[in-house]
Amino acid sequence: MIPTGAHWIRMPRFVGDAILMHQAAAPLLAEGLPLVAWGPAATVELFEGSQGYVGACADPAQKTSLLAGARLLRAHRPASILALAKSLRAPAAAFVARVPRRVGCGDGGASFLLTASLPYWGRDDHSLDRYRNIVRLGYPELGPPTFLPFRPRPESAEAVAAALQANGFDRGPYLAFAIGAAAGAKRLGLEVLVKLARQALAQGLRIVVLGGPGDDVLWGGRLQERVPEVLNLTAQIPWSQSAAWLAGAAAVLANDSGLAHLAAACGVPVVTVFGPTIPRHTAPQGPQVTVVRKEDLACLECQQWHCPLPDHPCMTQVPAETIWTALAAHLAIPVPEIP
Repeated sequence: MIPTGAHWIRMPRFVGDAILMHQAAAPLLAEGLPLVAWGPAATVELFEGSQGYVGACADPAQKTSLLAGARLLRAHRPASILALAKSLRAPAAAFVARVPRRVGCGDGGASFLLTASLPYWGRDDHSLDRYRNIVRLGYPELGPPTFLPFRPRPESAEAVAAALQANGFDRGPYLAFAIGAAAGAKRLGLEVLVKLARQALAQGLRIVVLGGPGDDVLWGGRLQERVPEVLNLTAQIPWSQSAAWLAGAAAVLANDSGLAHLAAACGVPVVTVFGPTIPRHTAPQGPQVTVVRKEDLACLECQQWHCPLPDHPCMTQVPAETIWTALAAHLAIPVPEIP
């Protein structure tokens, strides 16, 4: 049962963006304000029952129409809506429903529907900073941003605790390889993953592989074929259980992905490999994040979804030794030479 008078956050389809919006809402969480996550079912499942979230409202299979969204909001009478997703649908629905405080990105005419807004596009700072500025404008009575480690609802944490014990992961530290990627151009090369997995196993570390459906399953299967000792969970668990696996990891290896943002939000050490995307705009935000790149490439930050080069050097030629050195620094272990 979703209470009236809560503060609704419109979540997007991409979990990486949703996590940044969640982090921007930290002043609301710190104040103890009741939050409701509203958006695509797979995304809001992550936030349901997490700290500060008193409810989750999933969209139906099809996109929610403006009038359906307005009816939903009118029925629950939220105190405010935080509409940071770059879409007119939620601001328009909140306007029609007469939600008293409507805060969000003012691009594309949305500023006329919102009570407090700033443009998102056309800036060169980090996405989280843009969202935080909007939250600061829309909720000036709240305190400054603060880091609050993300933890999923207790049921998801309990399910993962049982899986840890069943797979022997409760007997020592483990690494999480977050291989998910919305675009193939952001995916770390398989040979690099194989080298790193074998090095981690040689150091007595276990490995869980996390990712979503589609090509993530193919990549996880190929890694498991080469390194059978890894536990491959790609596309087998919901986001909330992925969060619990990440929160318990000694460190996380990831490319630029939703899982990288989720791991950083959990507060665990994250080594993330960037190539076509721009770290100053989208790097995961957390207390222990290291960005690794092959810095000698002129094509870095090309922003292409499909690499035009046959060997995709920014994600296949990053030296495994460089990545392992970054991981070892977080783990406080020696850095032997990788064969």
